[in-house]
Amino acid sequence: MIHLHVTRGRRWRPLVAAAVLLFTGCTAAPAGAPTPTRSLAASATPAPSPSAVPLLTVGIVVPFTESAINSEVGVAQQRAAQLYLAQHDGKLGGREVKLVYSDESVNGALDATKAQQLVEDEHAGLLLGLVNDEGAYAVRGYADQHKVLFIDTSASGNTLTRATPGCTPACISKYVFRSSFTNWQLSEPLGEWVAKTGNASVFAVCADDAFGSESESAFEAGLAAKGGKIAGHDAVASGADWPKVVASLKAQPVKTVYAAFERADAIGFVTAWADAKMNDAGYRLFGPGPLAGVDVLAAVKDKADGITTSLFWASTLENAPNHALVELYPKTYKDEDGKPEPADAAVVEMWDTMSALDEALKTAGGSSADVLIPALEHVHATGARGSFSFDPTTHNVIDDVYVRQVRTSATTTAKSLIQFFIFVFLPFLAETATVIRHRIAGCAS
Repeated sequence: MIHLHVTRGRRWRPLVAAAVLLFTGCTAAPAGAPTPTRSLAASATPAPSPSAVPLLTVGIVVPFTESAINSEVGVAQQRAAQLYLAQHDGKLGGREVKLVYSDESVNGALDATKAQQLVEDEHAGLLLGLVNDEGAYAVRGYADQHKVLFIDTSASGNTLTRATPGCTPACISKYVFRSSFTNWQLSEPLGEWVAKTGNASVFAVCADDAFGSESESAFEAGLAAKGGKIAGHDAVASGADWPKVVASLKAQPVKTVYAAFERADAIGFVTAWADAKMNDAGYRLFGPGPLAGVDVLAAVKDKADGITTSLFWASTLENAPNHALVELYPKTYKDEDGKPEPADAAVVEMWDTMSALDEALKTAGGSSADVLIPALEHVHATGARGSFSFDPTTHNVIDDVYVRQVRTSATTTAKSLIQFFIFVFLPFLAETATVIRHRIAGCAS
């Protein structure tokens, strides 16, 4: 049986547009919370006998209410966790699991408090989630101090799994793992690939935030490693005048452009790029995966044609777990119009996290941090992204990064218009404290 328990809070609306959620109590489920269809196997799982292994409570902090910032990511991860359990008889590693949730806020200190309440009030044995970097860093501090296992399933800030001088209480931590990606992981290999394919000079335009700056720095490092360089740069605030931004790109001579935007900003930028007919003018667009995420493609459709991005996953990956998830997820969940919801990178991040925990719990002999941490350090899991593991020193995920290009077809419907074609694959070892990579011999370049 899958147990779902949701911690919610009263919404306060400050002068800024985002609402901060304050913990006040618990309810059985959030309004409109997504749940798997009744036909899934876990609904019939019998209650454990008194001699069975004790229930494992997993705390998840993600933004899942309608008013929460980045709620589409949180809802996707909430659904993925529930669906994984539904497909595995409500268990991880043979142990019955209860999921408890708290709605992520826009305040890191508040998110750390929410995580603490899941542990102390809801008896969560481990923590998953976090979309925003500030919250992830704060929960990392709590987890490190209180010796609670925390797996970051979405936040991408580099220093969460790096040994950075002066970081308090700790960046790299024994108790912190990452199953998502770092900004470095997506853009450094892309920079190398872009330079190796004959694009030695690139103009960079990026969000004026940590995601943009860390992504651009990584791309520039990869570009330089293969003899390329950044010829010009522009940092753009969120919600910019996108036609004006693209017009300035079209006014400069460098035809290869790297852009690091996500979510609404990516939609605005890509739309303006297409409207300015940049492809027809000979410009080529590259960027990290969120630039052409499933949410972006759903909004811009064929305007994304030709964009090349890098990510740890694509819907077209040829492996059994990916085929199963890509088919199952839209059958189980529908959007507000009743249309199937496609799986996206956020879904895969949580699905693969559950897969890694499933494997680790089979060998750990328990669920305490002391036994589960070494099990995770040695796990070799196969998820929708393919095979992956965790670096034993940094606990950052080790997986393959794929360079993908969006291509459209006039013969397909709008809903299935976008496809990813993987034309090169770049496996490398995840970041260590010294940011050392290892490329597997014999792979395509």
